[in-house]
Amino acid sequence: MSLDHTDHENDLFYQPEDRYWDGHDKLGFESDHMIDEWPLPANLFVRRMALMNTADKGLHNLAIGDFLQIVGTLLEQDQHSVYRFLVVPMTRDASTLSLTMIGKVSAALPPLRADNIGSLPMAFAWMAKQSSSFEVSCAADGNYWIHRP
Repeated sequence: MSLDHTDHENDLFYQPEDRYWDGHDKLGFESDHMIDEWPLPANLFVRRMALMNTADKGLHNLAIGDFLQIVGTLLEQDQHSVYRFLVVPMTRDASTLSLTMIGKVSAALPPLRADNIGSLPMAFAWMAKQSSSFEVSCAADGNYWIHRP
């Protein structure tokens, strides 16, 4: 499965026709919730989980905040890579997840329509209502995008 830039353009899950932003002021939400970069963990165990997260191992029953910090740890080590995960929401609001890293691409750019991580909890909650699992890619500068199934 390729993660190069050309694949991302038509691979984003929520397009305007998917009604993802219905009922929300997208520009207002993004300006109020903009986050510059993925957070780094204060908890040593979250950092260890990130370093042990490989394609052959999954992490289970994680809080969404721990996921953000795991991605922050991975990107701290390699800011030019894009990490792709299979996410399985464990709750209807996706506040708890199981995930597996399914790929890493070096020197890749996020798509132009990538979202900022300030909207990630809302996006994951929306996806949990749409599907039992989904794939998300994460890049530096607080970028993420969800892939179509």
